[in-house]
Amino acid sequence: MIEWATMGLLDTGKLQIFTAIAQEGSFTRAAERLSLTQPTVSQQLASLEKMLGTPLVIRQPRGVKLTEAGETLLGYAERILGLNQEAIEKTLETAEQAKRSIRLGVGHTLAIYLLPNLLKQLRQRQPDVEIRILAGNTGDLLEAATNEQVELALVGSPAAHPQLEITPFMEDELIVIAPPDDPWVELPGVTLDDLRRRTLITRENGSALHASVRELVGADYLGSSQVIILEETEAIKRSVEAKLGIALIQGIAAQQELDRGTLRKVPLKKKIIKRSYNIARKRNRELSPVGEVLQAILIEE
Repeated sequence: MIEWATMGLLDTGKLQIFTAIAQEGSFTRAAERLSLTQPTVSQQLASLEKMLGTPLVIRQPRGVKLTEAGETLLGYAERILGLNQEAIEKTLETAEQAKRSIRLGVGHTLAIYLLPNLLKQLRQRQPDVEIRILAGNTGDLLEAATNEQVELALVGSPAAHPQLEITPFMEDELIVIAPPDDPWVELPGVTLDDLRRRTLITRENGSALHASVRELVGADYLGSSQVIILEETEAIKRSVEAKLGIALIQGIAAQQELDRGTLRKVPLKKKIIKRSYNIARKRNRELSPVGEVLQAILIEE
């Protein structure tokens, strides 16, 4: 049984010198190629041979010749140095790519009604930006920002998390929507008690909209058979147009239908429901260059 002596890791600097000697066939030319002195080249080779415990080159009157051990090492040395260079290049390439990319979490409503214009402005400022989008409800996106699955999360209110910094960037109003021929559209306004007498269509638990509606009408009512739960804002609007009920919805989400007249806004008496949209980011985490630009666009606009 052969026992091998424990050796240290191969030094890439020494391997580079050894490879230059082998490829140039000369200590002098290897020193010139590496911009080193010949004594330094000789010392580094001697150190490598001492570590391995075997000669690597044979000095001859007209240059050098590799020993069998040297021939074996040369193949590995060239591969190691090649991988070393590839590792440097790929790492720098990834770092440069990271400067031009962002992982963005966006709530369902904002993904539909805000994101297209936001991305247009971002690309105008940074045409080569790479954007990865994660859409979800507020609870899921806050968790994604906490775990750094996304750099920024754009979510509705209420939004709070002890590990996140929450910055409002836009304010909106919840409005009551009804079909154009609904009796309510002729009224000067309705109350929260009026809402509780109708079939209400709203988003699923975990969404910011569901939390706002629950705060207004109460958890008991939301758990009743008078409430229809849907996972998409577009589905809520289509259901109201189909006269399945009325809904409380973000003004930004209903603007197109209100303009076309396929939905009507019903005033809510003595209750203006303001909602903010927020940027959520990990506390004390430095933003990427793209993240800085995106946050600036949101706050400026």
